[in-house]
Amino acid sequence: MPEWNVTRRGVIAASTIGLAAAAASPAAPAAAAKPPASGGSDDDLAWMPAWRLKEMFAARKLSPLEYATFLLARVERNAHLGAFITVFPDHLLDAAKAATDKPGEGLLAGLPVSVKDTVFTRGQRTTLGSALFRDHVPDRDAVASEQVKKHGGIIFAKSNTPEFALNRRSMNMVSREAVNPWDTTRTSGGSSGGAGVATAAGLGPLAVGTDGGGSIRLPSAFNGVFGLCPSRGRVPNGAGYFSAPNSIIGPMARDVRDAALLLQAIACVDERDPFTMRTPPPDYLAGLDKGVKGLRMAWSPDLGRIFPDEPEIVPICHEAALAFRSLGAIYTEPSIRIEDPHDPMEPDPEYSRAQVQARVLAVKPDYIDPITWSMKLPREDYQKLSIYIRDRSDRPNELDYAMSILPEVRYRKRDRLDELFQRIDLLLCPTIARRAFICGRENATPWQYTAFCHIVNVSGYCAASVPAGFYKGMPVGLQIIGRPGDEALVLRAARAYERERPWAQDRPPVA
Repeated sequence: MPEWNVTRRGVIAASTIGLAAAAASPAAPAAAAKPPASGGSDDDLAWMPAWRLKEMFAARKLSPLEYATFLLARVERNAHLGAFITVFPDHLLDAAKAATDKPGEGLLAGLPVSVKDTVFTRGQRTTLGSALFRDHVPDRDAVASEQVKKHGGIIFAKSNTPEFALNRRSMNMVSREAVNPWDTTRTSGGSSGGAGVATAAGLGPLAVGTDGGGSIRLPSAFNGVFGLCPSRGRVPNGAGYFSAPNSIIGPMARDVRDAALLLQAIACVDERDPFTMRTPPPDYLAGLDKGVKGLRMAWSPDLGRIFPDEPEIVPICHEAALAFRSLGAIYTEPSIRIEDPHDPMEPDPEYSRAQVQARVLAVKPDYIDPITWSMKLPREDYQKLSIYIRDRSDRPNELDYAMSILPEVRYRKRDRLDELFQRIDLLLCPTIARRAFICGRENATPWQYTAFCHIVNVSGYCAASVPAGFYKGMPVGLQIIGRPGDEALVLRAARAYERERPWAQDRPPVA
């Protein structure tokens, strides 16, 4: 199947996407200040929500083929953002033509969807952000990919990711870095950074990301879009390398209703994932506009233990949280402390890599830890790995920490949340208390980066990031945390907030 590297026009074989692309410098700085929304039909079409596109398709005001053609041209114009590793133009145009000639009735009928490049897509190049998988074309779909296709969606691109999804920046050895459309000197985040760029820059309305400790929510906050990390097992994994138990597949979009639409399509029960939920998903769209009146919502600036990198961001999130009080929620600000899920236990033999591997394999026999796997590679292959992967080979990764903690200790963290949620329905806090950092000049440790987010993955809860405003021209995110299985409630709260404080008019300065 023809594929193209989005750095220039033309059909280019996947094998020609060389290491030089990875060394490409970020584009010239974009204006950091928030620009006004610009007009024009093309501009409006670029940021058109998926639900509205569906209405236009049904009314024959716009065809899937017309939109696909428009989208491909826009993707090329904005190739410097590095949103995608691979684009499938012929597949998109062929499928869009078929959807135009014979309209489907699926939830995603005729809609282009990008999928993170760590999620398997049958017959479509899936690199995992690694030079070792540069030419890898899976013969099977991940469950989420199957569900997108089942509901009529067209997988038109694989979004950028760090190698094996293990970095705070979406940089790798197979493509240019995914940079922030609000200021291209800054990161889009990781590890679903490409999806964050794509949705923020109007390069498709729907994106499938993954979240192992904040990797949907953090890029959503950095890029000013909406992202939802569902509860463990709500969107089954089921296929692919390195599908860790705490890595959750979920939707990213500019619009809450779009995210609910995509979640409705990809959520299911599938026995190929031992962590799959056993109950069918509810109707996420039905109660979306019920509001939050009477819901018990609590705000915490720090979860009782986090020191913000940029303290000025916390009051921006606090102001956003206060909007729920005016919407009729029972709003409180209790004193809470949620334990740090990153306890420094690695010196204890009980928390060795071998013990971690044994515990994970007991529940997921097909799991492959990317760090352990990489350490066994021949020298010539090992040298092809990104430096940040090689640097991690002698120390635990986030999954190691999460899975190695003894159950009685790990459950204590869950118990703290469970005890809190006996008194509340939703918890509000910053998604991250800093702006997107400058590429190559600033960074954050994994524990700083995921400080507000990782507890959700460890505990099996669900959470979303909603745009809360701007700090020095860069987007800020507010996190909404819900109980396991309460995605519908999180979406409902996010939708109420979106109606009160709409963000659709905030658009980055892109071509």
